[in-house]
Amino acid sequence: MPELIEQANDLIESLSPYTIIGIFVAFALVIIGLRQVLKNPVSRLTAFSSSTGSVLVSRKALQDLIRQACLKDDWVEAARPVVKIVGEQINTNVSLRLSKADHLRETSERLQNRISELLQKSLSFEQIGPIEIMVTSFGKSDVDELPATETESVLEAAPIVGESILEPKPQALPSPSSDSPAKLPERE
Repeated sequence: MPELIEQANDLIESLSPYTIIGIFVAFALVIIGLRQVLKNPVSRLTAFSSSTGSVLVSRKALQDLIRQACLKDDWVEAARPVVKIVGEQINTNVSLRLSKADHLRETSERLQNRISELLQKSLSFEQIGPIEIMVTSFGKSDVDELPATETESVLEAAPIVGESILEPKPQALPSPSSDSPAKLPERE
């Protein structure tokens, strides 16, 4: 055991002071990083407290409530809210699929106000952070589609991948009949 202590002491004495400081800084950063990674996010928030106890609301319940509030809007087809609780503040990010691109500003402002009122009035949350709205897609009703006849003619005219426009298309193989053997078409 004393030999091991002497070897460690010799190793430390052979290192420069900058190397020792660097090792301690690296060790401290690893500890801080592990603490941040392993720290569990807050999964519930106290809505209010009374003399009989507290009422807690989970993040999942908040997300479901916000999703339902967004889906009440006529322009919203789908909503996926993510609620983050930072200290006592609620930060909300909502991904939306809207039915049309019309009235984007009015729709997003209406939803932000609805979510803010819902959190303040219904659940008594006062520390409401930013409510970020991200539109991920629009409904298919806005897409200008070609009529069926135009679509078919465009598809017929377009070459298949790997097929040259200048080469003739290969002929389909004839179906074999019981009387004659199958013949392959000849290439030029």
